[in-house]
Order: sequence, then structure tokens, then C-alpha cells
Amino acid sequence: MTMQIAIHRRLPHVAAWLLLGLGLALMSSHASAATDSMQLERVVLLYRHGVRTPLPGEIQLDEAGGKPWPQWKQAPSQLTPHGIAGVKLMGAYDRQRLAALGLFKPHGCPAAEQLWFWANTDQRTIDSAAALAEGFAPGCHIPVGHQPQGSEDPLFHPIEANTTDWNEADAVASIQSATGGPDALTAPHADALAAMAQVMGCGGAHDPAWCSPGTWHGSLALAPETGHMRLTGPIATTSGTAEAILMAYAEGRPLPEVGWGRTDAQRLQQLSQLHALLFEIHARPSYVAQRVASSMSGRLLELLRNPHGPRLSVLVGSDNNIVALAAVLGVHFQLGGYAKDDPPIGGAFGVELWKDAAGKRYVRLLYQAQSLEQLRGLDGKAPPETLALVPAGCEVDQPCPLDVVVTALERAAAHARKAQTAQPRPSSAPRP
Repeated sequence: MTMQIAIHRRLPHVAAWLLLGLGLALMSSHASAATDSMQLERVVLLYRHGVRTPLPGEIQLDEAGGKPWPQWKQAPSQLTPHGIAGVKLMGAYDRQRLAALGLFKPHGCPAAEQLWFWANTDQRTIDSAAALAEGFAPGCHIPVGHQPQGSEDPLFHPIEANTTDWNEADAVASIQSATGGPDALTAPHADALAAMAQVMGCGGAHDPAWCSPGTWHGSLALAPETGHMRLTGPIATTSGTAEAILMAYAEGRPLPEVGWGRTDAQRLQQLSQLHALLFEIHARPSYVAQRVASSMSGRLLELLRNPHGPRLSVLVGSDNNIVALAAVLGVHFQLGGYAKDDPPIGGAFGVELWKDAAGKRYVRLLYQAQSLEQLRGLDGKAPPETLALVPAGCEVDQPCPLDVVVTALERAAAHARKAQTAQPRPSSAPRP
């Protein structure tokens, strides 16, 4: 059974952030009795980085009439100052919420052993983790761990690090079987492709070929020259292009610099749908999800099982890390302004461990993120939206037993192989 429940959206002022934390314990379908009979023991938050500049090669389409893309002040792939501010707000919210649930004091520097922050090796993830730490405990200089920049951290990139049992041919076959292929994925979303064409200025006398719906076809196969997967067609060309426009909006750029002034809330959500379609190839199908999330699943098992582990573990990676883990646990999500299963910029997938009076443990899954509008404005007047997620095998309005989630994580973790270098662990986590 898979579903999500919106448990809170907007409150009128900053003080409501603390009330939201209290309300979550009361209103969540997983933790409705938490304040009386259950205790929160540990929390793991898997964050996506904040607002960044476009990645090299991310933009695959140009404006049909030749209008240039807006320039960014920062280098490609970098977290922006606006992105840092948005992430700090999330860190401050985490502190308020977890203090309301009794896991931390509302102010001051937590003990070092209570926290573990670890980031992927990109500048945008490292800086996002640092901003989250500063927002959570201002002035406390919480260390943020990461492997050398530019290296492949197996925790986030097990396929690239060769630490999972990945086979390209098997992956292509399984994706084709699960999805029906790229054209089957895009078929229900002709409206989103048409919205992209409108935003990109199609409809003139000298449109490029891709403006025509007759060209909106793609394929997924092994490239004979490399033996790697090759995706062609509209998912490949529109996903990154759409994301660059969404990032510009979230950055707070003037509307003429967001899709040349041709966007509105509906079109932005349609562009988000095109971005999400890429994960239906590269992250959500079972074969792919189990392997992309293999190391992360193993780490979650360690953190959930270790009675002396950190109270809060914050891992900062990318959207595909979140989608793969969500797929492993059998949940879907959709938050303000985004399409289904498109991970919000600077949002987090959360795993909470609760214990009842008899000592039995339960897991609560959640997703928290600022809406596109909140991220664009950064006024801090309302808390982020939070969704309670019901893992496959659990029921709405009932606590989810830890064993259900452990079984799903073990299934994915079984695909991991030992890394060539030591994997990151908090100082209090068990070592092999």
C-alpha cells in the first residue's frame, strides 16, 4: 500500500514553526500517540542540495528564436547565496521541530556525538550541508564530513564507485520492462511537452525540428561504442532544460529571466513533470533503485540499529538519491509547486525511529520542503510543507513496525559490495 498525507501547509507567522513541530507529533498518521506513549529516538534526513546554477550540459535545448539563456553570477553547478539562505531556513526548522519533539534543546550547541552531517563530494552538497548545520545550531561550527571533492563517494554513487552489482544490459532490460520505454512514459504528458515548447518560444516561422510533436519520440538502449545506457528523445532533452528554468524561478530571478517570461504556476509544474520523468528511467525502476540506494540503505540500517548512534544524521546528496530510496521503501510524494515524485529543491526525505512504552520500535517516514513559492520568496513566514509517507507493507493511521522498513532496506543493501576505501561513518556508529 502506497500513499501520502499532507499534514501541514502554511501557518501565518514565524512563531508557528514551533507549533508545527508540536502538531506533527499529534497529527501524523504514524505518530498520533507519540506525545503520550512513544518517544522519538533518532532521525535521519536525506537532503537534496539547495538552489544551484545550471550543470554543465544540463540545458539541452535553446530558445526557438535564438534568445540567449540568462547568465548566472556563479560558476556552473554551484550553490547560490539564495540557495544557502533557503537551506539555512530548513536547518532552523529542523531544530525547532526536533526540539518540540524532545530530541534536542531549542537553543545552544548540541553535544558532538548527537549530530552527524555528511555530504556528497560536490560543492553544492558540501555547502548545503554546512548551511543546514549553521541553521540548525548557529555559531556552533558543526563539522561537515565528506570525501575529497570530485571523487565518487559510494554512499551516494555506488554505481560510479563500482560498489554495487550493476549490469548495464540488465538495467536496460528491466527499465524497459517496468516502464514500457521512453515513449510510454511521455505519452500521458503531451501537455507538459507542449508547455515546454511554448516556454521555449516554439510557434514561429523558423521553428527547430524539436518543436514539432511528431519528433517527440525517444529510445533507451546500450550504446555500442561504450556499452552504457543511452537515452534519446524528449525525456533526455527536456528534463535538464526544465530543471534550469525551475532553478531560475526558485532563485528569485525576475520573471523575464525565467523561461523568457513565459512561465506561470501551471507551466512550472508541467516542467517539473518533465524533470521527474528522468527518474522513471534512472532512479525509480526496481532494478535501478535497489542499486542506486544500496549503500544508502546499508547506512540507514546501521543508524537505525545502533542504540548509541547520533540523534540526528543529515546526509546531503542529489535528487536521484532521494527517488531511489523512496522507491526502495515503496512511497511516492508530491509537494508544493512540483510534479509527483520530483524532489523539491533543498527538501529532505526523513526517517524517524520511535519507541513505545513496551520498548517496541516503529518508523515514521516523511518528506519536508519549502514550496517553489516559499523558496523563491524566502520570507520565512511559514514552515515548509510536510508529508507523512506510508511505506509499502504498512497501514494509514497505524504505526509502521521497524521490521517492515528494515526488510526493504536489507533487500537493497544486499546489492552492495565493499568499497575500495572506507565508507563514512559517524564516530559512534558500529564498524565492521
